[in-house]
Amino acid sequence: MFDNALIKLIKHNTEKGMSALMEQYTGLVYTVVKNKISTVCGAEDIEETVSDVFVAFYNQIDNIDLEKGSLSAYLISIAKRKAVDKFRMVSKSFEISTDDDGFIEISDSFNLENETEKNELYCNLINEINSLGEPDSTIIFCRYYLGFKSKEIAQLISLSDDNVRKRLQRALKKLEMKLKGVYYEN
Repeated sequence: MFDNALIKLIKHNTEKGMSALMEQYTGLVYTVVKNKISTVCGAEDIEETVSDVFVAFYNQIDNIDLEKGSLSAYLISIAKRKAVDKFRMVSKSFEISTDDDGFIEISDSFNLENETEKNELYCNLINEINSLGEPDSTIIFCRYYLGFKSKEIAQLISLSDDNVRKRLQRALKKLEMKLKGVYYEN
């Protein structure tokens, strides 16, 4: 019942309603965003993303159906999407390399000597991931860059948990073949 009253308040008195919404849910949204991007973003980026969540919520308020979920569920979903967006934006400055065992390492440290080679490797990897198309590229970014579990990814992109796992497995196989320079067909 509280959710319905809050939605009505936002529609009737935006400033007062949004203030009440933020007072109630900022902690939750901040926790979700921080847990997803704190390894790649500072406090300022996290706070900016939290603000973006509330702006996106307000812009979608007419589409919210509380019979399908609570306000907290909507806000968590938006927070996860905004965290992915922020991660993608910030990750453009990351460098990717491989260690002696062939494992991929992601670093945001600057090393002039290796900058060109690492940026090229990073760009190639990101381009290959993006070339997989949606939702496969989003699944890979969410799983390996943001650490989402398949269940969280499933909620984010509206697929079943099993479907996400199968798509991830196939996408990784395609990505492996692409990176080896072999064209992969289903």
